[in-house]
Amino acid sequence: MARILVTGASGFIGAHVARRLATDGHRVVATGRDAARMRTLDGVVACVMPADLADDPLDAVLAGCDVVVHCAALSSPWGHVEAFRKANVVGTERLLDAARRQCVRRFVHMGSPSIYFRFRDQFDVGEDFQPPRHWITEYARSKWDSECRVRDASDGQLQTVILRPRAVFGEGDRAILPRLLALAARGWFPLVDAGRALIDVTHVDNLAGLVAHCVDADLLGNGRAYNVSNGTPIRVRELLEQLFDALGLHPRLVPLPRMPVLAIAAFSERLAHLRKGCPEPRLTRYGVGVIGYSQTLDISRATRELQYAPSMGIDAGLARYARWWKTHDHA
Repeated sequence: MARILVTGASGFIGAHVARRLATDGHRVVATGRDAARMRTLDGVVACVMPADLADDPLDAVLAGCDVVVHCAALSSPWGHVEAFRKANVVGTERLLDAARRQCVRRFVHMGSPSIYFRFRDQFDVGEDFQPPRHWITEYARSKWDSECRVRDASDGQLQTVILRPRAVFGEGDRAILPRLLALAARGWFPLVDAGRALIDVTHVDNLAGLVAHCVDADLLGNGRAYNVSNGTPIRVRELLEQLFDALGLHPRLVPLPRMPVLAIAAFSERLAHLRKGCPEPRLTRYGVGVIGYSQTLDISRATRELQYAPSMGIDAGLARYARWWKTHDHA
């Protein structure tokens, strides 16, 4: 079994990946910035080592590791360019440098399909990508820049693989589903373009299983990128109805036209830029766009080259999430 460093283990995806790899018998070193959250991994993984990838020494964290699974990232639709660059680009650069010094053989990097986002419908988006002249979010720009560093680092010694999972959900999710539920708590939910957009989502178990495969599989390891999703696109309205039904919630779904909502979001962003600290507005153009425009991914490369076969469906995944939510004092 391999000794594997999992970064971002204090986060949602990283914690699930660390648990899956430990269950498979690997010796997992879990690292992250939130030491309190990582205590849940005590007794599960071989070692817990809190660290900030952008500032702290990393050689001791990587000592003896065969594989790195890099899940750590500053993930947000809003924020300062310097913060995204430090966390997502500089942190990745320093981790790659340390991995080379410690003779790590494989580096699995968690990318993001946010790089594909445009204010238009997109279907069956493949992995081939040319960066836009103007990025919609600094997060997406930083994730692309970090991917480029990972791709360039691939050589005879270090094999690199990039996964781009779309809208990961499941138990412990602190981003996607909680944001939707916070909106629904008012008793009504704004349904952009009547919820007609067709989107992809990914259950975290499917992603963790794919990572486990990437650790041991015979791969090219040349920085190749792979789209990841459940492979079953779903309408936004249908997804929300299933989520609310599983949780026993009954918010009123209020259809809103796409363009006026985008205009309001743009105005909210301008106001935020005028405020001290530039706080995240309640409404952003990206937030509106991801549920207002269709985006589906072509995952045939992952199914063909990585033997990816998602086993946890959306219905079952939402049901499991609802059970977890109700037993963790959220109901």
